[in-house]
Amino acid sequence: MVKLIRLKSDQDKLYFNNNIQSDLVLEPNSKIALQNISFKKTVENITVDSTNKKIVYDNGDGDTTINLTESTYDNTDFEVFLSDMKNKLNQSLNSTNRSDIGTEFNVKINSSNKMVVETQYSLQINPTNRFTTVNVDKSDPTAIFKNGGGSAWDANISSNSLLAFDGKNGCGIFRAQIGFLGAAGFGFYIGLSETEPQDMAGDFSPNNCQFVINAEHSGTVYRFVDPGNTTLTNSTLTPETVTQTDPDNDILAIEASEGKIELKIYNASNPAGIILPGTVPREYLGGKPLYPIIGIYNNDCHIKDIDYTYFKDISDSLSTEIDNKHVQLVGTTLTPPSQYSGPQLKSFNFETAAFARSLGYTFRFYDDIVSTMNFIADNSVRFFDDTECYLVEALNLQFKSYDGSKGQEKRRNLLAVIQNIRDRTAPDVLFDSNSVIYIDINNAHPLPLRNLQFRILDSDEGEVAVDGSSNMTILID
Repeated sequence: MVKLIRLKSDQDKLYFNNNIQSDLVLEPNSKIALQNISFKKTVENITVDSTNKKIVYDNGDGDTTINLTESTYDNTDFEVFLSDMKNKLNQSLNSTNRSDIGTEFNVKINSSNKMVVETQYSLQINPTNRFTTVNVDKSDPTAIFKNGGGSAWDANISSNSLLAFDGKNGCGIFRAQIGFLGAAGFGFYIGLSETEPQDMAGDFSPNNCQFVINAEHSGTVYRFVDPGNTTLTNSTLTPETVTQTDPDNDILAIEASEGKIELKIYNASNPAGIILPGTVPREYLGGKPLYPIIGIYNNDCHIKDIDYTYFKDISDSLSTEIDNKHVQLVGTTLTPPSQYSGPQLKSFNFETAAFARSLGYTFRFYDDIVSTMNFIADNSVRFFDDTECYLVEALNLQFKSYDGSKGQEKRRNLLAVIQNIRDRTAPDVLFDSNSVIYIDINNAHPLPLRNLQFRILDSDEGEVAVDGSSNMTILID
């Protein structure tokens, strides 16, 4: 004869521990089935506050600290949290650190609903071979010069270029060294432009770019363009070394560093670089990609040793990276950092273990000797569980049921594996079986029962936090 038993729990986790104040004896070889379950999940959230907002990471050049924005996040706005962490990490990268050059952080949820903190980098390359040029002779990469056109901004090297780093997307560089600079004319510039060079219709004026350094000629100051000065503006720095025979001629550099674009000059007085006087590092707030361009006015100036890191998300063959990998040749004195892209000890450290666990990480500290970080959480972020699967497990009855999931792979007292039949985005969970399935109980002899104990876990074996009372109905035959 079938027995119906109602169980109720008022705990904040899904534990049922119910006594039966009546004779309940299970006949030998009894069977049990789940009829229904109902409960209300606690609205889960993650709070970032003064106690846990700090993250310390080492990308290979020493510890860097960031502070996340203090706020509370749930399943409706968790993407805001991911974006905040990603942006803060990218804004902390510095082009003076060799391991940061060409690096981009990404923070995401993978297909297993696990959080991932990863980096990727693009190699520092001499991109000359991949550029289509206009009125430029680039047969000798140490002496690129204008060989056609008139006295105008009608020559460029950069057509068909890859996207540049813009500060928001990581840390990158775009550098070129003066090979020779004449005593008159407008020389050349390096710039980042929202318009691709091949779309400039032959007018390669520096005013078409968002960031520019112009080496005019040996007797005048560097000029620049940035979002605060949208036409060519004089700086207060004059080129120092511009002769054909000097290997330490000035280097012009546009660098994405600490979330901003810097215009820098490397010269004999500043071999480690100086931010171009008259300019300030600026955030790029435009919504368009930036492309590198070198525009040339005079045919009596030479450019050499182009260095560039492009935006990694653009699809490009690995062979192109390898073929163009650039070993920097800038003389003996000037010391702009060059990329280090080999395996290093890299680490990522959450401020508290509790905060790490709330994101699915078992530990607060992760490290590895790698070229790029790829720190994946051990468990899923629960409010991104699209399956919403639950395990109903008996704690004081023996069933003939088995668990084949990885890490379990054994006989186990599972009464049922259920899925919510209500809206998964809502907190109420309901399971009601239209066709009950009985499972054998391992009782060769009559089994008197005074107490029934069950628990419900999520699919990652985690406890389920609930509000209010939870109900479950079982059938025993």
